Amino acid sequence: MKQSITAHIFRFDPDQDREPHYQEYRVEAEGEVSVLMLLSRIYHEIDPTLGFRNYCCGLQMCRSCLMKIDHKTQFACLTLVKPGDVVTVEPLTYPDGHIKDLVVRFPAATH
Repeated sequence: MKQSITAHIFRFDPDQDREPHYQEYRVEAEGEVSVLMLLSRIYHEIDPTLGFRNYCCGLQMCRSCLMKIDHKTQFACLTLVKPGDVVTVEPLTYPDGHIKDLVVRFPAATH
């Protein structure tokens, strides 16, 4: 029998929203999945308006999936959740600003 993972996702589109808010999603799962896969399933199966970077280099080098997961900075591609879990997902805070939902502007690279 499938159980669900409950995700509380930070939502804010500066072009449409006055204030940030959290939206709850319940995703059925048979086993562990990465938070990045969970977000992808939400986007493809439930809510195509969710903004997040759906890229995974698999080497922890691109840092595109860094987010606050349960209030800790973690890689969404490596952080696992399982049926029955409740997870909170928020964007990182960067001084360059917020784009939409979980997408933020990365600081300029310095070489």
